[in-house]
Amino acid sequence: MASKSVFVGKWSYLMPDTNADPDGRIVLIEMLSFGPCEVYEWGIDNNGLPYEEYQWCENEFFKDENYFKHITKKELTEQIEDVIRVFSEHELSEWANTYCKILDRLNSDLL
Repeated sequence: MASKSVFVGKWSYLMPDTNADPDGRIVLIEMLSFGPCEVYEWGIDNNGLPYEEYQWCENEFFKDENYFKHITKKELTEQIEDVIRVFSEHELSEWANTYCKILDRLNSDLL
């Protein structure tokens, strides 16, 4: 079983969970940086719509940069494909395979 997180460059990726969280969201990609402290998240919201969320956690200076927005299924698919490329390039095949399975499920409307 893969670890719960992995560092690639300055980013820590958390292992996805295809089960909905308490808010009904399915978080497919979660990337955290600790310098500066920021979080990106992509997934499916509680209404079944793809989303992207960004949070700046470092200080109050960029708090206005935080956002939550709906994106297209194509944009979510492209983001997953980018993550697969990153993991493949860094020889993290177990992580890449996990995202390939997620991509297959997304393309088959099983998420």
